[in-house]
Amino acid sequence: MRAAVIEGPGKVTVREVPEPEPAPDEVVIEVDSAGVCGTDLHLLRGELPYPYPITPGHEVVGTVVEVGRDVSSIEPGSRVTFDPNIPCGKCYFCRRMRFNHCLDWQGIGITREGGFAERVAVPGKVVYPVGDMPFERAVFAEPLACVVYGVLRADPKPGDRVLLFGAGPIGLLLLQVLKVAGATSVTVVEVREERLRLAEALGAERTVRAGHEEALREAPFGYDIVVEATGVPEVVSKCADFVIPGGKVLLFGVCPEGATVRLSPFQIYRRDITILGSFALNYTMDRALELLSSGSVRVEPLISHRFPLERFPEALELVGSDEPSLKVLVRP
Repeated sequence: MRAAVIEGPGKVTVREVPEPEPAPDEVVIEVDSAGVCGTDLHLLRGELPYPYPITPGHEVVGTVVEVGRDVSSIEPGSRVTFDPNIPCGKCYFCRRMRFNHCLDWQGIGITREGGFAERVAVPGKVVYPVGDMPFERAVFAEPLACVVYGVLRADPKPGDRVLLFGAGPIGLLLLQVLKVAGATSVTVVEVREERLRLAEALGAERTVRAGHEEALREAPFGYDIVVEATGVPEVVSKCADFVIPGGKVLLFGVCPEGATVRLSPFQIYRRDITILGSFALNYTMDRALELLSSGSVRVEPLISHRFPLERFPEALELVGSDEPSLKVLVRP
């Protein structure tokens, strides 16, 4: 079958690979589409400590075509997606229900072959049925599950005002989930004008062009929650300036490993600021699928490009460039 393969840092090909054969506890999925993610770029750039070659792709939907002998809950023909995280279930963190910090973690499309391929084998225990949901909606389940986990950590309350930095695909998902979770208003800061317009269409009460943060003084005492979704260290450094005393800062964007930011410990202490991280997801796929199936979160406007599998290198290059794009999908 055909698959995209990252052969090593900076080198990606589309070539023939062996057909996947399911282990007793696995299923084989015929891939309909897969979303390109920043993690795929990190793999290409050699920024993750995992071996090559590897077929990336962890935001995947498709149809089950083969089932291992020990799998009883999934049948061939089922339309599904999956949680790409495979925790061991036994380590220190798994025993404390912190599966996203598993010490023996495996990741589909990261440490084992992923979904930028015609077919992919995955453990049955991480598979989620999507019913008759359109595949181009269901393909957002994994990134949306990450967003749900982050919003659960931030815990917005009715009446809360939120400031959100970044309106890329993840930022626009955060905007919608924050609103569903109870935030009364969300103000979005973004560089690109077309993304600000989309944020308004998806429910932002106010949008501000990055570089004009003085306009944010409409909240003179600060915002209840400030969410950082750019991954830019300079943006992280100023988040605490905009949060209300007793408020929270959620760091969701992925800064480069080794990056540092300037924060005032005294300011955090004096103003009772809580700073939160949010890594991956932790059994929030069901919540994400419910949001998608109910229409509470709209994702179709976030799709900007569709590529065939043979053009995967081009899709990856687009996501890593300054060219305008949002969610890029690849179809075998």
